[in-house]
Amino acid sequence: MNFSEQVKDLTGQQVSRMIVELLSRVSDERLIQLTYLGEKLTSDYEILGAIRGVRNMLETPGHPAKKLFRGVLEYLPPKNRTSVFNTLFNNAWFMGNRKRDQFEKEHGFRPPFVMILSPTWQCNLKCSGCYTLGYQRHPGLSYDLVKRVLKECTDIGLHFVTVLGGEPFMYPHLFQMIEEHPNIFFQVYTNGTLMTKEKAKRIRDLGNAMVVVSCEGYEEETDRWRGPGVYKKIMEAMDHLKEAHVLFGSSATVTKNNVGVVSSEEWVDHLLKKGIIAQMYFLYLPVNGQGDINLMVTPEQRNHLRKQVIKFRRTKPMFILDFWNDGPHVRGCIAGGRRYFHINANGDVEPCVYTHIAMNNIKEVSLSEALDSPLFRAIRKSQPHNENQLRPCMIIDNPHIYREIIEKTKPYFTHKGAEEVVTRMKDELDAYAARFGVFADKVWKEEYLEGPVVTTSCAPSSIGASMSMKSGS
Repeated sequence: MNFSEQVKDLTGQQVSRMIVELLSRVSDERLIQLTYLGEKLTSDYEILGAIRGVRNMLETPGHPAKKLFRGVLEYLPPKNRTSVFNTLFNNAWFMGNRKRDQFEKEHGFRPPFVMILSPTWQCNLKCSGCYTLGYQRHPGLSYDLVKRVLKECTDIGLHFVTVLGGEPFMYPHLFQMIEEHPNIFFQVYTNGTLMTKEKAKRIRDLGNAMVVVSCEGYEEETDRWRGPGVYKKIMEAMDHLKEAHVLFGSSATVTKNNVGVVSSEEWVDHLLKKGIIAQMYFLYLPVNGQGDINLMVTPEQRNHLRKQVIKFRRTKPMFILDFWNDGPHVRGCIAGGRRYFHINANGDVEPCVYTHIAMNNIKEVSLSEALDSPLFRAIRKSQPHNENQLRPCMIIDNPHIYREIIEKTKPYFTHKGAEEVVTRMKDELDAYAARFGVFADKVWKEEYLEGPVVTTSCAPSSIGASMSMKSGS
């Protein structure tokens, strides 16, 4: 009798207990057994597909997924293995999915998997091109409000929260928030300059958070973007996190000036040696009211990044995500609450960290009401915004759709200058979308419609999406 037959009659509670037990005894065989057990916890076809995709990778000789998953389990302290399973997988994927099913039946729309929360705009840096530069710098959201929102998240089955800023480690309640919500998995994006050994150990002891450190390349590229001396502090932050056995990754804002570096094999190998388990790529978008369209990657550079990511997924033991080029893995745009949304430090409920418009402030409405706003409904109705899912974005790939939705729903812009993408830069963004469209349509036809489907990945789309959702800060 094979393993899947042995466990076919187990209850969900029995399966969860067995998973926790197997997590304490890492081996290649047990990694595969974990996938069979995971199938017992869900009936969702998308999650089942992701689990089976992982098992296929684990069974493929030489695939880096085995090294990745085994490395993560051996790296994490035993208590943290259990915590990550309970929060990220059991709560966010399995139990949360059942809650989202029930909510959809009752309310007519499905809650997203991820919330992006920016509890503060306060930051100790002023990085070039940061998407937050247009917002006013003030203390941010009260902790009572944050607690209310997090409770409403778990009520609707949302157990994955990405924390942005500003700089999250300047939010005075960050550790309290993570500690008091042990049923949520937190992903904290940071510039790394405030990380210490003590903070790293505290994150490890909490167990339900990972850290993503923003870095635009080596010292020259990073310090040009973030300021002198920042690169060295980032490298020190990674050392502190690795020493404490904290799960952490890296994130890069990709411009035409650094795309060659951050998409190079040498850079990725450097990050792997530092200890990252994930690399995120976010294209620079001129949305902060001080935008410079000349910083945006060219169509050729964007395609080069896509091809490098495909190669790395086949060869590197890491989760990796390219927020725009991965459109085919998540069927286009994920904003407007389809997969994720953003609550900024003013309380405005934005469709995406780059779409600086809103119809509601979370101080005045419930989370469910905000997710069902005319703005969010219009965005979801329009998705995918393009049949070519290499052109997913309604700001830089389909700007006419962004303007149409704004005209139809009449949202407010959430900071001074946010309107520039539909006024001052309108013609430039239309021209950019047209140039990339000609290039991307040819790639879409040759590689996705007529050629072999490009799906080879060290992290299936659902895992990649859960690891990814943030801004290019």
